[in-house]
Amino acid sequence: MISDVKRKRYQFDLAALQRLAAVNYATLMKLVAHIKQGREQLIKVGSHLHFRVAVTQRAPYTTDVRIKQHALQAKLPGLIETELEVRLYHDAQLAEVTRSQNVTRLQAVYEQPNRAMHQSNEKFQVNRFLQEWLELIREQGLATEY
Repeated sequence: MISDVKRKRYQFDLAALQRLAAVNYATLMKLVAHIKQGREQLIKVGSHLHFRVAVTQRAPYTTDVRIKQHALQAKLPGLIETELEVRLYHDAQLAEVTRSQNVTRLQAVYEQPNRAMHQSNEKFQVNRFLQEWLELIREQGLATEY
């Protein structure tokens, strides 16, 4: 017997996203506090992975940061190295991914299916990915000025 699977609609959880943003803010502030605008820091994680962390803009209430992953192995055809742009909101002490893989203005919820093939909770997933990157950098990273 075949039965249809009824999909439960994704419910956006603002509190969970704000908790994640607060954790990311605290971690990123420690990482970029000493980086001047227009400068970047190279962080090595093992022998095959590097991250470039750059402060692209500083303002009284916000700081914009770009984090780019560089794999040091031979490039595979079609491989796109991951890049995130994050805005730190100092008054609210929150960090938000503003651009991921050239996608800007991430929506909180995407209807399924959609043309761009975004997940229904894409914004949360991208911010969670940032948290995982920051954990990796904190635990295994060796920072050098660049």
